[in-house]
Amino acid sequence: MSLTLRVLLVIFAVIVFYFVIRKLKKAQIQVLDSLFWLLFSTSFVLLGIFPEIAVCISGLLGFISASNFVFLYVIAVLVVRDFANSVRLAKQEERLNSLVQSIALKSFKDVN
Repeated sequence: MSLTLRVLLVIFAVIVFYFVIRKLKKAQIQVLDSLFWLLFSTSFVLLGIFPEIAVCISGLLGFISASNFVFLYVIAVLVVRDFANSVRLAKQEERLNSLVQSIALKSFKDVN
């Protein structure tokens, strides 16, 4: 893995740390979401400081380059996170529709 990629991983991880902590202090992000982002950026720091981890895993999985593994890792984690957010959003939309229907029925009964 190139030195440039390693340095970028660490720099962007520090930037993510900063923004997540800032949003957490302002209560603009949930604790569970902040935990995900902090762990995700910690994995970047580990991969940046210890590139042997990426080299070893990429060798086991058959990647030619460790940087290809890092890119795939980032894409895979974010796709899984996006799917989890889609499921959570669908559940909240279902709850919201149920709540709106319940309020509409209650106000209809109150009018009659």
